[in-house]
Amino acid sequence: MSFIILVMTAGELLKILLLILLSSVKFIAGPPFAYVYNQKYEFGFTESVIYSIIGGMLGVYVFTFFNDQVLKFIHYIRQKKRKHAGGKGVYSKPTADVNIPLKIKYMYVDEKTGSKRIFTKRNRRIIRIWKKYGLAGIAFVTPCIISIPVGTIVANSFVKNKKKIFLYMFISIVCWSLIIHSVFYFKLI
Repeated sequence: MSFIILVMTAGELLKILLLILLSSVKFIAGPPFAYVYNQKYEFGFTESVIYSIIGGMLGVYVFTFFNDQVLKFIHYIRQKKRKHAGGKGVYSKPTADVNIPLKIKYMYVDEKTGSKRIFTKRNRRIIRIWKKYGLAGIAFVTPCIISIPVGTIVANSFVKNKKKIFLYMFISIVCWSLIIHSVFYFKLI
């Protein structure tokens, strides 16, 4: 009998951990996850909100206080990807699968600087939000629009006061959590 209770508790614990981990990386996906599986685990509104806030703040904590290590890891992965894609030399490998004469152009790849930084629409929007609204704007759009890892890394690149980042993100995550969970809990969509 006690084994069944432990299995049920382990299953509920697993769902709680999944909700927390999902909310820490992709916050907007956490609340729907809590209510899609609600028939099986019966989470209430308050529990779901608290677990989402814990998850969101876990993501903010990791990406705020371990920002340097995360960026080094991302840089390491990009370097590995670039080496794998570019071959062993400093020139790109020419490839052709045609029977007509080709003019081969070699592209010089500088391993120290890498490729040029490209400003995508997303990057431009983030910069526009930063210039217009500052940290409050970045914190506001982080949970639902640009994801917690990206928003926290952007905030860390502009603001050095980690406590301030943590506070702004906390306020934003609490507000968004209440809004999103209310939408799902009260079936407003």
